[in-house]
Amino acid sequence: MSDKKKSKNSIKRLKLKNGLSVLMIENHKSPVVSVQMWVKTGSADEIKGEEGISHFIEHLVFKGTKKYGVGEIASLVEASGGELNAYTSFDQTVFYVNISKEFGDVALDVIGEMVGYPQFDSQEIDNEREVVLEEIKRSNDSLGRQASRLLFSTVFKNHPYGIPVIGYDKIIKKVSRKTLVNYYQSRYVPRNMHLVVAGDFDTREMTKKCQTIFGAIESFPLRRVARKKEPKQTTNRINVKKAPFEEAQFHIAWPIPGAHHKDIAALDVLALILGQGDSSRLSSELRIKRPLTNSIGAGTFTPKDNGIFTISGSINPDNTQEVFEGIRGELEKLLKEAPVAEELRKAITNLESEEFYAMETIEGIARKAGSFENLMGDYAYFQKFLKQIYGLKPDDLLKVARKYLLPSNMNVVMLTPRGEKETKKFLNGWKTKYKKSYDLGKKSKSAKAQTFRVTKTKWTMGGAGAKETDGKLIRHQLANGVNLIFRTSSETPVFSAKAAFRGGIRAELPNKEGTTELLSRVWTSGTAELTETEILRQIENIAGGLSAFGGKNSVGVSAQAISPFEEEAVELFSEILTAPSISQEAVEREKVVMLEVLKSREDSPAQLVSQMFSQSMFANHPYARDIYGTNDSVRSLTKSDVEKHLEKMASSSNLTLAITGQVDVDYWIQSLESTTARLHRGQKMEDRFEHLGPQKTERHFKKTEREQTHIIIGYKGLTLSDPRRYTLQVIQSILAGQGGRLFLELRDKASLAYSVSPIRMEGIDTGYFGAYIGCSPAKGAKAIEMLQEEFRKLVESPVSADELDRAKRYLIGRHDIDLQRASSIGGSILFSEIYGIPCEEIFTYSDALKKVTSKDIEMLAKDIFAQNFVLCAAGSEQPW
Repeated sequence: MSDKKKSKNSIKRLKLKNGLSVLMIENHKSPVVSVQMWVKTGSADEIKGEEGISHFIEHLVFKGTKKYGVGEIASLVEASGGELNAYTSFDQTVFYVNISKEFGDVALDVIGEMVGYPQFDSQEIDNEREVVLEEIKRSNDSLGRQASRLLFSTVFKNHPYGIPVIGYDKIIKKVSRKTLVNYYQSRYVPRNMHLVVAGDFDTREMTKKCQTIFGAIESFPLRRVARKKEPKQTTNRINVKKAPFEEAQFHIAWPIPGAHHKDIAALDVLALILGQGDSSRLSSELRIKRPLTNSIGAGTFTPKDNGIFTISGSINPDNTQEVFEGIRGELEKLLKEAPVAEELRKAITNLESEEFYAMETIEGIARKAGSFENLMGDYAYFQKFLKQIYGLKPDDLLKVARKYLLPSNMNVVMLTPRGEKETKKFLNGWKTKYKKSYDLGKKSKSAKAQTFRVTKTKWTMGGAGAKETDGKLIRHQLANGVNLIFRTSSETPVFSAKAAFRGGIRAELPNKEGTTELLSRVWTSGTAELTETEILRQIENIAGGLSAFGGKNSVGVSAQAISPFEEEAVELFSEILTAPSISQEAVEREKVVMLEVLKSREDSPAQLVSQMFSQSMFANHPYARDIYGTNDSVRSLTKSDVEKHLEKMASSSNLTLAITGQVDVDYWIQSLESTTARLHRGQKMEDRFEHLGPQKTERHFKKTEREQTHIIIGYKGLTLSDPRRYTLQVIQSILAGQGGRLFLELRDKASLAYSVSPIRMEGIDTGYFGAYIGCSPAKGAKAIEMLQEEFRKLVESPVSADELDRAKRYLIGRHDIDLQRASSIGGSILFSEIYGIPCEEIFTYSDALKKVTSKDIEMLAKDIFAQNFVLCAAGSEQPW
């Protein structure tokens, strides 16, 4: 079979006798299979007294079936190197497994069991009830989730979209097994589901397997649900709620039709122009030109029933007036004059590129097809949607703006730490001003219709044919010592370029904490030829991404784009990497944002406890520093500080690039040979810092008024070059995942938490290993005791052959699944290389893991858990 033929999708529909629809997408680009069951029921199909049980059921199908006991499904999938999960929304529930093609039958089997034969054991219902209640508490501690709930309950007064998907604790606490089973058997029936199987398989064989496994599922009568209709909104609504967070978050929303309506294409493009990407109107004015918002954007929610068009943002409450006036100004412009052709062209290119990026992974292919099949009844609907997009003219966007962004049915909600009355008074005044802006805009005559012709992007999906170099590492050293590593792939027209200088936080000067983070925020703010606005516009015009990064050990620049725009991307990437001209305005702007991040961290106990832990674990080592610095250090930073920090690291000998995907190797070499000549030769940074680890057991607590306590317990770990790092990864795998010990013991059996997981970091000089849990304050002491007990078991009891095999397969499977994207491969190659680990090791990963023995685990566990530990907690009660 030719490479060209291999990469092509072969799609077949199948309807089983019990009513289940099956969509099979044969694609051989990666040795992976994704099995996804889409159930056409979600929280909006629940009636009074059932709120939240769709989400509860999503949890319960993992808790035992006719064939498998509690935890066995997750253990089986993870032992086969797969990932298993599910999610619930208003309109659907989805269960999925991504796995190596070698274990595709496992994925079919467990999905069939979960949707066909869940047991709903009474004891397990009660155990999981506690877990869901913990998840509700966790959501109550989240500013974003609370603001979203306020939005939907304000817009949807009658329709069930106004009810949280997760439901209410009062319902979860008392819902009976009978209610759960009756609901399940009335909605989770074959005729109300469709199965998507995508990946590396033979369609004829897969057809037989699906008929055998899923055709046997019993078909109960489908309970039809008549959702309450939302009356047409004729008045505007303002809803302000005081909340104990440092940040304020707002949403402005207007009712729009659901996904099937003819205006959705224009509304999606309008949202993209208004508030998606840094060059969009709102972000450009209120985030880039002026640091008024921490984040701002626009979007559409287009579900099965009517949806909403939204403008959303997170802000310092002191900036409320300026932000809303800025939004009003941008809306007035949008209502007065049609967008220019360039904006429409950029929007179309970005929407078009979704097809290319989705095709990078088998899961992405399955999810895209499943979503459109579920919502539109047509897995290929995206092509029809693109045709609608191609037919748009700038005046079409002006028409939908005037049609839907009405002052008469606008909704404004805000969570703020300030007084509700004063904020609501301001928003009422703003609403009146917006009406004047709307009237003014609607009366304006748009300029003469612009001539605009869409040119579709020319691209090929494997059509260029495979190259001899595909899948191989190509090393090249430029004349000035820059190391290049290529790994080409012709399967998908996407490429990634990543470049890094070793340094990062390790290279920061005393009292200059935060310089690395500030550099990563302003690096792309200009070149000798381009302003920040021009850079943002150029990269978004080619549906690409361009950003800088900075961390504990390195700084760099990353770019991703689709292959038809390779030359434009290379030119921009090279200029930013080798000849940036940092903007003073950007430095001052991003300092403001960083100070806001430090301030708003009080809103996230999980972030607080993480930083407390790092500071305690690493003490005087650079890794103890907060990447955002301190209030004093950030305020003192200057443009010169940032430039000197970059100059210290930016030598050609200290630079490595990894370029992956569908690229022209010779063109990259030629371009980079020229541009990197600007860099001085220098030397590779080889700094070392001593770290002995905690000299005594330390406990630190910070009181926060939240519903959950967040806990981290950790020990000194390993370095990036330590040969035992593979053993430590296996230990982490034994504890991790839904089939891992922490999940089974602390969540499944003890119902202590919704979120519990091991944590691990390896650095150049040192690292850590431990665990995190978020739970109710009353459960904190028990959680700590049980975490330590799981660590003791690793020391005292040999790991069984089966568990060891599960842990290894889980790691190998996740590794292979993660490396489907060009950017993931590039990142793994780059960071291995600059930290002195041969990047070839990412392709021999399974060989290294297979050598790990039970004895290795016991010995390393004894070494790690015999050390002093650091225990940190943030919550309303000290858990010790």
